[in-house]
Amino acid sequence: MSNAESPVMVLTGTTGHDTKVYHRDFPEIRADGNNAAEAAAHLANQLARALDSALTDYRRQAINNAIADVEAFVARKD
Repeated sequence: MSNAESPVMVLTGTTGHDTKVYHRDFPEIRADGNNAAEAAAHLANQLARALDSALTDYRRQAINNAIADVEAFVARKD
């Protein structure tokens, strides 16, 4: 699945050992890893932390949807 189809955006570093990922709905929340699956697993944790500061049900639902997207992305990578 390409980045255009996936809500999880993957940015690969110049060395290939540094991968950054973010969800298209939350570009301000990013995570790093050695590969896309590892970085996405970290991203799911970062999004879960963002739930603590979500003040509205709408925002919480959006974050939960993003977490589900990221977890599905990780499952496809395994």
